[in-house]
Order: sequence, then structure tokens, then C-alpha cells
Amino acid sequence: MSKNTTTYWNVLEAGNASKWEPIEGTDGMLQQLTLTMDDVTGDYTRLTRFQAGADTKKFGAKSHD
Repeated sequence: MSKNTTTYWNVLEAGNASKWEPIEGTDGMLQQLTLTMDDVTGDYTRLTRFQAGADTKKFGAKSHD
């Protein structure tokens, strides 16, 4: 099964602010917005937003397969 699709929309528009979710353990300094997800495989596409001064050292290095 493939990921679902959606019509283009501006993720930075003020009216879409409520769609961003805080990432647990970041005290609101990082937020995520899931754009699409495959419910079968768990694959997803998301945007991550970093607030000024966000420190991600405690999460360690990340890489894609």
C-alpha cells in the first residue's frame, strides 16, 4: 500500500498553526507536522520545525536508511 496524498496547502499559513504538534521531550522547542503516512508499513513523511535556541544533542545523531 502506498502513502496517502493530499492537495497542496501552505503549512506556514497562520490558519494551519494548530496542525503542528510538539515533539515529546523537547519542551516545545521542536514541532512536527505529518504530511502523509502509510498505515501498513508505518512509513511517513513529516516536517520538523526547530524553534530558535533548540538543542537536539540529547537525541544523538540521526540518519536515513
